[in-house]
Amino acid sequence: MKTIYKDLLLIIVGSLLVAASIDFFVVPNKLGDGSSVGIALVLYYLFHIPTSVSTFVVNIVFIAISAKFLTKRTIAYTVLGAFMTSVFLSLVAFIPFKVEDMILGIVFGALLMGAGLALIFIADGSTGGTTLLAYLLNYTKGYNISKSMFYMDSLIILASVVAIGVHNTLYTFIFVYLCAKIVNIFIEGFHNKKAVTIMSAKHEEIANYVTKNCGHAATIFYGYGFYENKNKHIIYTVIKKNELLKVKRNVTKIDPQSFIVIHDVKEVVGGKFGFISSSAK
Repeated sequence: MKTIYKDLLLIIVGSLLVAASIDFFVVPNKLGDGSSVGIALVLYYLFHIPTSVSTFVVNIVFIAISAKFLTKRTIAYTVLGAFMTSVFLSLVAFIPFKVEDMILGIVFGALLMGAGLALIFIADGSTGGTTLLAYLLNYTKGYNISKSMFYMDSLIILASVVAIGVHNTLYTFIFVYLCAKIVNIFIEGFHNKKAVTIMSAKHEEIANYVTKNCGHAATIFYGYGFYENKNKHIIYTVIKKNELLKVKRNVTKIDPQSFIVIHDVKEVVGGKFGFISSSAK
């Protein structure tokens, strides 16, 4: 239950940041976007349909198309994200703050948008739109998800040229690129893990320390040290970055002759660090 509340909070805060990005930076500079937000922006620029309305309606259409292939949790989280984004778009419209500067709009708009999307993704949520269609194509046709999203978003951005012109469309590509980079930075920051490989004669004692004192799983591999011409025991574990110094200090205390290799980890799925929760319907 605690995890659900945390997910809901992340989706709500993420939706607020996305709405703030759109109202404060994107719309004042007549920028576009991909996915459902991009479609909503085109409708706003051409027909003055409020983004708070069109964003929600477009997302509901995408959800309805893909619902058969989604889990109940994904549907619920996507509807929540779409609804809260629409609510916040309505609310932030009353705040008299607009930045009509293309460079500032791109930089700070991408910062808020990227951070908001990252929080939603961290909660295992979805922004709807082309994300859902990409999963649908992957499920039914076996298409690559990331490539499908890129192609569909690119088409939406290119189509927005009729509403915002060529120059602003080119600026939009820069904006979307920065958003993607910021999403990656935030997600890697939240899921910043280190993989540790330890070779030691006191492998059982070190494995006990890792599992009992640190609360992490440890796997022992059996190998062969060619240089010393003898069998080796290799311990592999994944820990949080802020635990690294403590683990190194205690491992070397247990065995000063131990050999420790530390690897960067981009993402961990499953187990204690599960980034994607059960997909059971």
